[in-house]
Formats: sequence, structure tokens, C-alpha cells
Amino acid sequence: MKVKFNNLSILTIITSLALIALILSTPGWAASHREAPLIALDPAADITDVYAFVSYDQANLSRPPEDRKVTLIMNVIPGQEPGSGPNYYAFDDNVLYQFIVDNDRSGVGLDDLVYEVRFKTEVTSPAQFIRPVAGVGPLPPITELEGVGAAGLASIQRYTVTELRNCRVTGNGLQRCDRTELFGGDFKPTVPSNIGPRTILDYEDLAAQGIFTDQSTGIRVFAGQRAETFAIDLGAVFDTINPRVENATPIPGFRPPLPVQTAAEDAADAVNPFGVNNFSGFNINTIAIEVPIRRLTTDGQPANANNGTIGVWARTLRQQITLRRGEPLLNANNPPAAFIEGKGPFVQVSRMANPLVNELIIRFGRKDFWNATLPEDEALFLNAYRNLDVAGALQLVSGVPVPPNPREDIVRLLLKYNGQNPDPNVGPFSELLRLNMTVAPTPPAQIKRLGPFAHDTAGAATPDPAGFPNGRRPDDDVTDIVVRAAGGPNYFANFVGDGVGINEKGVTADFPFLPTPFDGLNRRHIDPGE
Repeated sequence: MKVKFNNLSILTIITSLALIALILSTPGWAASHREAPLIALDPAADITDVYAFVSYDQANLSRPPEDRKVTLIMNVIPGQEPGSGPNYYAFDDNVLYQFIVDNDRSGVGLDDLVYEVRFKTEVTSPAQFIRPVAGVGPLPPITELEGVGAAGLASIQRYTVTELRNCRVTGNGLQRCDRTELFGGDFKPTVPSNIGPRTILDYEDLAAQGIFTDQSTGIRVFAGQRAETFAIDLGAVFDTINPRVENATPIPGFRPPLPVQTAAEDAADAVNPFGVNNFSGFNINTIAIEVPIRRLTTDGQPANANNGTIGVWARTLRQQITLRRGEPLLNANNPPAAFIEGKGPFVQVSRMANPLVNELIIRFGRKDFWNATLPEDEALFLNAYRNLDVAGALQLVSGVPVPPNPREDIVRLLLKYNGQNPDPNVGPFSELLRLNMTVAPTPPAQIKRLGPFAHDTAGAATPDPAGFPNGRRPDDDVTDIVVRAAGGPNYFANFVGDGVGINEKGVTADFPFLPTPFDGLNRRHIDPGE
């Protein structure tokens, strides 16, 4: 394998390996999907990933550009082991889930456009423990989300979606908004967890019932369980930057300093050459909203050079006070309907836009503070972007040079719109996932996991402009892209990555664009070579 590291010598490798102990003595990063101490204790409010992209299903590919739609996705409840019964996974009725769209490129405020999702759970079979139900006989398989075919569900969770525009932002939240309640305010059922083939004979048919289109707006929604698509060798990344490597030994007797790949290996989008995908076989809960582009632009017109770029982020909120009722001693035979109740205004507990920011950029002692802060106040964290610790750690462990601080390239990439004032002292600095909606979607069979940085087996550029960092699609390999962006030219030149490119289910071609969740009976967690 040809290795092209610049300014690299045996001495630098020996020196860097000797310095690993220094990193080991520092506080560890929070693991991905568990990015901050407080939110790690609150999985139902923990946003694992946010996606924003021009939809690439056949229906949208066939539309003229002025009629196309954009899909926004928020995933929560990380690391779902599919067989975790009898209490499977659900959204939290006490959490407020929001997508926020900045459509005027200001990078400031919550007043442009917000999609708000609220859940409500009904216990439909309180006597149920496990199938069959005593005295009733075997329950039929679950074939519907509601009604007779849902008799096997002990509870049904439903949700509403509200579009908010032109809000007045106050200390008590969003006030005096122009409100559009999708489906006339009616509640729509979520799709339950994929328990197993005896309980749910045809899960994809059941999931298809959970896709709803609001006729007045053209907005399509889905809420329910899906398979995890974020793929990463998590154990290697957070073991103090200890990436697995192949058998190549560029310097005899030494372990390669980083997992370098050939161009051909890196171009193979459907193969995980040597890494371990820690999320193999796990599920998440998904809220997906597909919106006509005309509803996302600031002037209600088709996307163009002036109005076609939006900034997207998502957040979860809880009420300031949580009331726990405790032991129901006063009337043990008639316990309260809810043991937990929220009081007071809603406050932000988690946020996300670009991937891996809180995990790999924000320092340990400020991670909870970052989650509670609005993106428009990202100037509070500029030091972490400009003095990029993860890049320093990569160089310290490997000896491979990275660009010097301050990293204004990272600030421009994550905190500014393209074309925004390049002066490093001029903001606003807002951590948003920016999507240019004028870029045509890539058909599923042609999607490249490295997006604009894709190449062929010889290393020649074959860019897919519809991928991260232009928005983000479920199968974009953000780990490799972020590591290379942090490491700079040496890392791009040698196709450095974690050896994990894609989840084993591959690209899903239709809304909600995440695969069928693994079922509780047949799930597996696959390692390379299996």
C-alpha cells in the first residue's frame, strides 16, 4: 500500500506513541449517541442524528425541480436492542420534539419556521402481560396500527404535527405564531417496535400504514421505529483515537499510524473493509417530515440562488419541573393515571444539526451547556472549533501532521453560510446543517457515501453534490468526512477512515428513507467478515 504522509518519520511515530499516555490521563469523550452527561440519562429526549436532504424516492426524482420536496429526520432513543421486551421503545409524551428551519440565512432566531411534534399514549389493554391473554386465548398478530388488527398492542401512541411561522420568541417559548395544524389537529398513530415475526407478520406493511400525507399542505409524516443507519467504529474512535488498521506495514516493525486505505478500498461504498460497526443490529426511533420546497423558502417560491439554502437543526424540550407522584398510598387500588407530570415552561435539553459536533468538538465540561444553548449563540464555543482538540489528538497519537490552529476552515464549514462574510471576527456564528435545495437529489443506486468527496477506484473525483456537508442523508459516511476534515490534506490524501462505510442494510429508496428495523427474534450484531 502506498502511503503519502508528509513530514512523517520513524522518530515522529515513536514520539507520538510515547505521548499516548498523556491523552489517556485526560477525561474521556462522551460516546456518540451519548454525547453529554445529562442527556445520556434521558434517551427519549436524546437526539442521535438529524438529516435534511432533497427527497430521493422515485416520486420526487420524477417531479420538476420547482415541485420537489425536502425530508427532515430526527432520530432519538439510541442503541435499541431489538429484543428488549416486554417494554419496547416509544417516544415520550412529556417531551416536545421540534425541527427548526432558518430560511432567511440570518442564522438567528426561532421565528422563521418550526415543526413541532407532540405524543400521547393510550393504554388499550391494561390487563395484557404477554401473549396470549389469560381468559381470552391467543391474540391475533398485529396487522393494523389501530382497530381490530391492533388488538395485540397493549398501548397505542399517537402524535400531532404543527407548523409554526413568524413566532414571537419569549422566555416562555414561542408565542403568537401563525399555526398550521396538520390533519386538522387529528392524532396519527406511531408504528410500534418490530417485536418479531409471530407478533407482526408483515412489519413493512404495518410501517407503510404509518405514512400520512396532509392534503392541504402536501406534507408527509412518519413516526416509529427504524433501523440505525449511522455507522461508525465507535469503540475505536473513543478508545483515545485507537482506530483499527489493516495488515499493511508502511514502516517495517511498526503498526501503521492511521487506518490508511487504497483509493479502491475507499471507493467501495457497500463494503466495511476492516472496522466494526458498533450500531450493527440496533434500532432507533424516527420522526420524518417531508415538506414541499415552496413551504421552506422564505418567499414561498421554488428554490433558486437567492432563497434556496436553508439551515436546519432539531431540539427536544422538557418542562422545567417534573412532578413524581411516588407511592400511591392514599388509594392503592386506584393509582393515578400518570406517575410523572411536567410543570412550567419548556426548556431545551438536547439539540443537534451537524453530526459529531458535541462528541468531537465540544469539551467535556461544556457538553450539557452546549445542549441547552441556541445555535445562534455558538460564539460561546468558538475556541473549541478554532483549537480543534480532536485534530490535535489525531496528530498526537499518529504523528501525522494536521493543519495549525486557529481552524477557521472548521468555523466556516460548520458555523457560516457559503458566501457569508469571511472575516473571522464577524458573525453570526450558528451551528446549523445547511442544505442547498437547488442541488438535484441523487438516485438511490448512484448515492456515494462520501458525497462531494467521492472518487473512483483510481482516486479520480466523482462527486455526489447532494451529500454531506450539503445537508445530510441517512447513508452519508459522516465519520470519514469529519475525520478527514479535522486532519486536513494528509488525511484526505490517504483516505483515512474508521473502516466502516455503511450499515449492512444499505440505502433505503423510499420515505422515510431508513430501513426496516431489526426484529427482536432474528437480530444480529455483525462484525467484518460475517
